[in-house]
Amino acid sequence: RLTQGPTISGQIDLGQTDIVLTNSTTGAAEPIPDIRHVNEDRDSRIARANAGLVGQGGGGASGPPLPLDLTISAPNRIFVRGSGLDAEMGGAIRIGGTTANVIPSGQFELIRGRLSVVGQRFDLIEGSVTLQGSFDPYLRVVAQTEAGDVLARIIVEGPISNPELTLTSTPSLPEDEILSRLLFGREASSLSAVQALQLVDGLSRLAGSGSVIGGIRDSLGVDDLDLTTDAEGNAQVRLGRYIGENAYTDVQIGSDGEAEASINLDLTPNITARGSFSSDGQSGIGVFFERDY
Repeated sequence: RLTQGPTISGQIDLGQTDIVLTNSTTGAAEPIPDIRHVNEDRDSRIARANAGLVGQGGGGASGPPLPLDLTISAPNRIFVRGSGLDAEMGGAIRIGGTTANVIPSGQFELIRGRLSVVGQRFDLIEGSVTLQGSFDPYLRVVAQTEAGDVLARIIVEGPISNPELTLTSTPSLPEDEILSRLLFGREASSLSAVQALQLVDGLSRLAGSGSVIGGIRDSLGVDDLDLTTDAEGNAQVRLGRYIGENAYTDVQIGSDGEAEASINLDLTPNITARGSFSSDGQSGIGVFFERDY
């Protein structure tokens, strides 16, 4: 067997490892552009040649690819985080193939975790991260929560570089109905105009199409746009904008037509002057000292 060359084998025990999910709207990462090495020393070129990253050996003998038989063990502390997901997993993977064609396989299973989406917390009931010949792991996470008489589930599934998120429920409902129960605790048909806009915004975010409310904010040319409702569905809108390097103003308008405007002026990093006045004639002014410890 000496004529077949050596095999790289063994076991690697991992400590804490973090896997970060990219936002579904960004897709996979851009490829690394060609790198031009200037005044590269001999040792560096030999190392790159042995790794198959240059055409010539640069004075070093690269040799044939070596077989791989490695086991990477991580019984716990594999953290998958991002896009509202915070989960801990454990398992093992095998690294096979050769040094010229590395083939990973194996799976990490859910130990514990949670998922926060559209302001709601879901308990994870299923989770796995699987490698099947690629270093872009395949993720599947199922989380659920109760929303009134509906059991809502969120499924995050797909490659780590671009997972997809879907909503299901028991009894079976359309995604807009599920989201309406999660956000407002009521049917979509009973929502106010502002709540309906918030629902469309939530669906747009889930689909990876960006924020509808964010688009309205940009078209109005303001720095902040917030739409809120109370338990009765009464709407309230707040718009804010910087009017200088250290001055910020916002206007809050209720469904009854009452409005209140305020301005914050940062005098120093720790001292802020604040003034406000409302449409009913009330006003106020103050100077505040703040320090973080």
